[in-house]
Amino acid sequence: MVSNTSHFLASIAIMLPAFLLSLSFHEFSHALAATFFGDDTPKKQGRLTLNPLAHVDPLGLLCLLLFRIGWAKPVIFDQHNFKYPKLYSVLTALAGPCSNFVLAVIMFYGIKYFPMLGLSLPVTTSFLQIFEATAYVNIMLGVFNLFPIPPLDGSHILMVFLVEKSPQAALWIYRYSMFILLGLFILPQTRALLINLISITEHLLQKLVF
Repeated sequence: MVSNTSHFLASIAIMLPAFLLSLSFHEFSHALAATFFGDDTPKKQGRLTLNPLAHVDPLGLLCLLLFRIGWAKPVIFDQHNFKYPKLYSVLTALAGPCSNFVLAVIMFYGIKYFPMLGLSLPVTTSFLQIFEATAYVNIMLGVFNLFPIPPLDGSHILMVFLVEKSPQAALWIYRYSMFILLGLFILPQTRALLINLISITEHLLQKLVF
């Protein structure tokens, strides 16, 4: 029992900074992109920051730590403030997942070069574990958020093409999005697809560094 508790606490000590950094970087990137394209809504809401307190949803973070599935507070932006609403909405939505892939690459560089600092083995091991966890969490968030299911970032891309051409289909997807998301994790086929996509993406990003 003591061993299990110690293992759980050690896991939390590694995963917590990984989750906080990954979620904050993801949401900050949405806010930064929206602001860059002309919408100051995220800035007014205090989201143009890397401070985790501005982005973390307590329940979402708890689910991430316990079940490895969770969420942050979404960044709200107003596409009517964009010069090119459709294009800039898509780019703002993609900013989150893309930032996760960039951060994962940075973590891989950390894994590659941090041991060269010659620090003690316990310190090096601890940092490498955090780098590895952060890289994986970012890849997971990046891949997962590209799925075209509301409220995930990929849904913005789908809706740009679907709302005008088939509004009923768009409404149906929004209405049943939570059931679709549950199916993504419950059905063995879709869960295997998600795991494979994460693994492929991880391999491709590692090849950029190693």
